[in-house]
Amino acid sequence: MIKYLLQSLRLYLYQAWLSYHGRYSITSPFGYISSKLGFPFFLMLFFIFMGKFVGYTNPLYIVIGNVLLIPAAGSMSGVTNAIGDERSWGTLSYVLGSPAPRLPIFMGRSLFYILDGFVTAVLGFAIAAGIFHLDMATINFGMLLLCIFLLAITSSGLGFLFGSISLISRDGWIILNTFLSALYILVGVNFPVGSLPSALQTIAFGLPLTRGIMAARLVLAGAGWNAIRPLLAGEVLVGAIYILVGYLCFRLIEKRSLTSGTLDAI
Repeated sequence: MIKYLLQSLRLYLYQAWLSYHGRYSITSPFGYISSKLGFPFFLMLFFIFMGKFVGYTNPLYIVIGNVLLIPAAGSMSGVTNAIGDERSWGTLSYVLGSPAPRLPIFMGRSLFYILDGFVTAVLGFAIAAGIFHLDMATINFGMLLLCIFLLAITSSGLGFLFGSISLISRDGWIILNTFLSALYILVGVNFPVGSLPSALQTIAFGLPLTRGIMAARLVLAGAGWNAIRPLLAGEVLVGAIYILVGYLCFRLIEKRSLTSGTLDAI
C-alpha cells in the first residue's frame, strides 16, 4: 500500500512538472510576466473606468475582485490547456494507453498551475496595494493567503471539466473564454452577488470562487476565522464536486475512446 502511494505521488509530481515545463519552457521572462499580470491589470483598469463612468467612485472593490480572480483564471486556463493540448499535440493516445494509474496522471496537470496562480495573485495584491493605496494594516495575511490558495485549487475543478470537454470538442478553448468572461459577472468580482437577479445568484453559488471571493473580502475588511469558516467550507465542497465531475468526464471519454478505437480523433 505504501509503495503504491509513493509511486502515485512520484507520478503525480512528474506529470505536474512535465505539463508545466512543456508549456512555458520556451517563453521569455518578459512574455511570461506580461501574460500573467499584463492582461489582468489592463482588464482591471477597464472595469475601474467603467465603474467611474456609471458613478461608482470607490475602485477598491473592483481592484480586489479582479486580483482575486487572477489565480482562478490562471488555474482554469492552465489546466484546460494541459489536458486539451494532449489531443491537439497528438499525445493523447500515449496518455490513455499508459498502464499508469489515471488519478495521478489527471490530477498532476494542475499542481504547478495552482502554485503559479497563487504566486501571481500575491504579486498582484502587492502591486495593487502600492498603486491604489490598499490599507493592509488590519489584515490577517495568513487567512488571506489561505483564501487565495483555495481559490486556485477549487477553480482547477473548472479547468478539469473544460479540459475534458476540449478532448471531444474543438471549441473547448472558446467555451472556456466565454465562461471566464461570465465569471466577471457571476462570482462577485466587480459588484456583489446580491445585486444579481435571483436566478443568477443561484448559478453563482453553484460555482467555485463565489464563496472564496466573499471570504477573502471579509478578511480584507478585518473579519476573523469564525466569519469566513462557513464560506471556506462551502468553497471546498463545491470545488471538490467540480474536480470529481471533471475526473469522471475524463474517464468516460477514455472509455469511449477505447471502445471506438479513435483516441486522438475522438
